Amino acid sequence: MTATFPEVLVPQAISAGAFDADDADVRNNLGLLGLLDVHSRDGRYHLAASLEPVGTDLQPTQWTLEVEMEVCADGKTVHCKLGQLTYAGNTPGSHLRKMLSSGELLSYLTQSIAEAA
Repeated sequence: MTATFPEVLVPQAISAGAFDADDADVRNNLGLLGLLDVHSRDGRYHLAASLEPVGTDLQPTQWTLEVEMEVCADGKTVHCKLGQLTYAGNTPGSHLRKMLSSGELLSYLTQSIAEAA
């Protein structure tokens, strides 16, 4: 039996184009919480991401980015806080979709994994 490591397999799947940003379920909660939820095209992996404001500003510009990655076959899940980013707008969930489609989300994942190693 081989070990599964979501923190390795999910970023590899993202870089291979296994996730379609257009298929992602996106939620924008009053502009104060952004959620993205998507499965890989083959159903092997699940990715959930959130953006939450730092502080209590009514128009936040600093956001905390967190992701949860899962290998669906065995239910192995890893939760990572990837740090803070700057975003000015009221649709943080839609911004997460753009980050996934542009490769920016993968960059945050790759950097976070490298720093943890």
